[in-house]
Amino acid sequence: MIKTIKFQISIVILLFISSIFVFAVLFHVDNKYQTALESGIGYNILQQDISEVYCMVDGWEYYPGALLMPEDFLHTEQTPYYTYIGQYPNFSAHLGTPYGTATYRIQLYNPAEPQMVSLYLPELFCTGRVYINGTLVGTQGSITPYQPLVEDTVYSFLAQEKTEIVIQSANQTHYYSGMYYPPVIGSPQAILQMVICRMLIYGFLCFTALAIALSQFALWLRSKDTLTRSMGLLCLCFALRMTYPFLRALGVPSIRPLYAVEDLCANLVLLCALVLMGALTHQTTQWVYRNLAMPIMVGICVFSVIFPMFILPYTPDFINLYGFLLFLWKLVIGWYVLYLAAYGVYIRQPFGLYLLCATGIYAVSLIWSLFGINRFEPIYGAWTEEYGAFILVIGFVVCMVQHMVTLSKQNERLTEHLQEEVARKTDALESLLAERRELLAQLIHDLKNPITAVRNYADLVRAHDVGLDIDTAKYLQALSERAEAMGDRFALLQSFSRGERGKFAYETIPLCDFLRQFYERNRPDIELLGQEFLLHLPKKQVYVAVDIQRLQIALENLCYNALSFTPEYGKIELSLQVVGSRAQIAVADTGAGIAAEDLAHVFERGFTRRADGSGEGLGLFIVQTIALEHGGSVDVTSEKGKGSTFYLYLPVWTKSDTAE
Repeated sequence: MIKTIKFQISIVILLFISSIFVFAVLFHVDNKYQTALESGIGYNILQQDISEVYCMVDGWEYYPGALLMPEDFLHTEQTPYYTYIGQYPNFSAHLGTPYGTATYRIQLYNPAEPQMVSLYLPELFCTGRVYINGTLVGTQGSITPYQPLVEDTVYSFLAQEKTEIVIQSANQTHYYSGMYYPPVIGSPQAILQMVICRMLIYGFLCFTALAIALSQFALWLRSKDTLTRSMGLLCLCFALRMTYPFLRALGVPSIRPLYAVEDLCANLVLLCALVLMGALTHQTTQWVYRNLAMPIMVGICVFSVIFPMFILPYTPDFINLYGFLLFLWKLVIGWYVLYLAAYGVYIRQPFGLYLLCATGIYAVSLIWSLFGINRFEPIYGAWTEEYGAFILVIGFVVCMVQHMVTLSKQNERLTEHLQEEVARKTDALESLLAERRELLAQLIHDLKNPITAVRNYADLVRAHDVGLDIDTAKYLQALSERAEAMGDRFALLQSFSRGERGKFAYETIPLCDFLRQFYERNRPDIELLGQEFLLHLPKKQVYVAVDIQRLQIALENLCYNALSFTPEYGKIELSLQVVGSRAQIAVADTGAGIAAEDLAHVFERGFTRRADGSGEGLGLFIVQTIALEHGGSVDVTSEKGKGSTFYLYLPVWTKSDTAE
């Protein structure tokens, strides 16, 4: 265990050192401040070989609070400040407010023959005009009237021995002012290659994160997991933030919403990282997380929208404080996320090492960005903080993949255990059912004896030709028939107890004749207490293929169920008609009816609404079961207080059925 911890710590340290090394290489290789033209006070010297790009950083004349034309420098001597591009993020150092105007001027000397060059001018904050050798070559937005525009522009010109470049700028909307990003100069081919390379890198960062976000979005539709949603939102916010180079190439007039969305996306990336780390390390219930880190980070997100949109335009004095607090809080939360990642390693989370490395690199990138202000700006690639955020995205992707793999393995194990448990429960249930079948068979066997005795006594009385009056002989005959019917029912139950359900003795019968016989046999019993039993049959014979015993049980359940709810002198009607390809047997009564809320449950096993509490709720359930076994169905209509009608549907037999 100690060796494992030491190994993990070694990997983390190695990755931190590697990330610092990579950022250091970027600092020297892809840095505008490291590729600056040779300069002096008020001038830059163009390189003889311009197949590579160079940056115009130093030596600029700076005239805050003035919009000077090229001719103003010919007729009037101006007193400039001298600055390098990036030294002042806005005009407040000289004007006391970020809002205002300024002019930048420089002389470009070309020691070689005249050659065609291109000047790549990153966004001016927030309007501007560009003059080359006294000629207006381009504008960004409109200074008067003030109409801001965010845009990266390219200007090509013939570099003579001496070229004057004058850039006017005005800002009334943004917390940056004037030229904050150094212009780049080189041959048209070199500038084109630089732009393409930059777009490819940002396109890779943007669309990779967007693809991950879309894959997570697909999971959102099927899951409400916090990890999945936070991961998708993190990737989506990072992808949106990485679109700004493409927007700068097209030009965007909506200054405040644009930068508010950019700041919001950057802060949401950190917020999602915080939510993910809190959930994965189970720190969401801790006081620091709930009452300090999360409220602060949510506040920063809200803060980054409200201030640029609604407060800073009217209170520009807070702009510098806003930028400082925004970056400071991001740095603090970044370190807290790093602490959570380290805690994940401490509690031996399987994904803790990945997160620690990813968040550690992200924290290093934040620190590097803080100390790289006015010292680092990429030429071809992205900012260090953006690389760090992308590493954070990839780290969480690796974590989520491992998390999904872990869940998949757990599901496999649970499935295996579930199958074993189901098999065990099935065996136990089968054993229990077998015991119950044996008990039921024994009970049926015991009950058959007295029924057989009753039938035998009745047969014995008839066989000895005992003198009986007509009514008594009739009742004795009915008793014998009922005893025989009870014996048949017990035989059927015995077949159920032996597990023989589904073995039907199908017969094709004339249903009208069957119902007439059923009616004649059961009419005396049903009309015994004064109810009237009626039969309605069609003139044309109807044939069905049924198990006669089961069909008789179903009809008896329906008729005697109706009898139990029908008052004296009420009416029960048994009818038949053909509906489509099915025979519809209806049993209607004038009884108490069924409440509307109970209609959907009458065929459920164990459901009963008898007032005296009798009944087991099995009769109608058995009817439905027999109907389904014959490929039919059951239905009911009823009105409370006016009676009910039960329908038993059976497929009609045709000659084509025999052919099949």
